[in-house]
Amino acid sequence: MIGNAFKQSLGWSLVLGILWSAQASAEKTFVYCSEGSPSTFSPQIASDGVTFNATSQAIYSRLIEFKNGTTELEPGLAEKWDVSKDGLKVTFHLRKNVAFQTTEGFTPTRNFNADDVLFSFNRMRDKNHPYFPVSGGKYSYFDSMDMSNLITDIKKVNDLTVEFTLSHPEAPFLANMAMDFASIL
Repeated sequence: MIGNAFKQSLGWSLVLGILWSAQASAEKTFVYCSEGSPSTFSPQIASDGVTFNATSQAIYSRLIEFKNGTTELEPGLAEKWDVSKDGLKVTFHLRKNVAFQTTEGFTPTRNFNADDVLFSFNRMRDKNHPYFPVSGGKYSYFDSMDMSNLITDIKKVNDLTVEFTLSHPEAPFLANMAMDFASIL
């Protein structure tokens, strides 16, 4: 009996020691649990939920976001947006003082601005963009929604304002802008 009690006590001591050790290192480590491995860390070229969960939902932001657990839209990197009466122009007014993440290998030199929106969308829609061919130049969600034909122009009005011109009014355009592929890089 004493042998079993000793073994059980030793077992619990080991479990508690492991938990204590894990808690101490957890303060310095980001742990992400997933049902699989992301295929990439660029949500623009991804088409699988595992990648979206690990990238666009955990790392990146969009101009518009879905309220958690719903399809209701709310401001993201854009604090507001205007749609012209004819539905052909959508103007996004960007948040001020949004900083990029600092990492060991990257220290940002400026805050988020309209140039980042232009880069992120022109990369997917302009075959002549220097970053279009990255990973084969395949942007499944963007292409399947025919965004390259819908968006005829993207213009920087100023550092905190971007205007999208559409080929025709498109009711789901704003919801599309809240989807994972529309993450700003």
